[in-house]
Amino acid sequence: MKKKFLVISILTVTLLLSLACSVALEGISIGDEQERVDPYHELQTSEAFSTEMLALGGSAPGDATPEPEYQPADSQGSGDQNPETANAGSHEYSVEATNFNCTCQVSGNITPIIKFTGNQVEFPNADGSGLVYDKIGDNTYKRTWMGYYILQNGSGAQATETKVDEERATVLIFSSSGYRMESYQGSSETPCCYYTNTIVK
Repeated sequence: MKKKFLVISILTVTLLLSLACSVALEGISIGDEQERVDPYHELQTSEAFSTEMLALGGSAPGDATPEPEYQPADSQGSGDQNPETANAGSHEYSVEATNFNCTCQVSGNITPIIKFTGNQVEFPNADGSGLVYDKIGDNTYKRTWMGYYILQNGSGAQATETKVDEERATVLIFSSSGYRMESYQGSSETPCCYYTNTIVK
């Protein structure tokens, strides 16, 4: 009888320790899930930036080239030609994508029409609509809009989803050899990804 009591006591203590450890680990796991990036948000961001590139005359998505750290673009350009003059009108550009916290997809070569008017640059579409960017510095233009992402908390039956509004921005930095299109999310001071568009002809 004493042996049965001892065995049952040992099993009970072992079971309680296992239960306590699993609850503690689950609590840590829940905390980690709250900080994890939502894959739906990543997909939505990727689609939004892909759509923007396709609106500028791109083709089917390809692979992106990841870079280890952000390098600011030179808005002065390195050639003799004025960056606005070099990019105005219709030119073919090769496109390279660099990703950090979101995904910019390479869309192959693009041939946008670029119109500089006063303190704005416009990328018009065939249907008359277009994307308009306001000048914020030397050869630098910006467009902002409100986007959102889905924040997921918890797991299983206790999972909740919250739609969180967030300011998004695209900054264009023109040089004599093309332009860089940087994509920003929220209050971040560095882009989550960018496209380097180099004039082919």
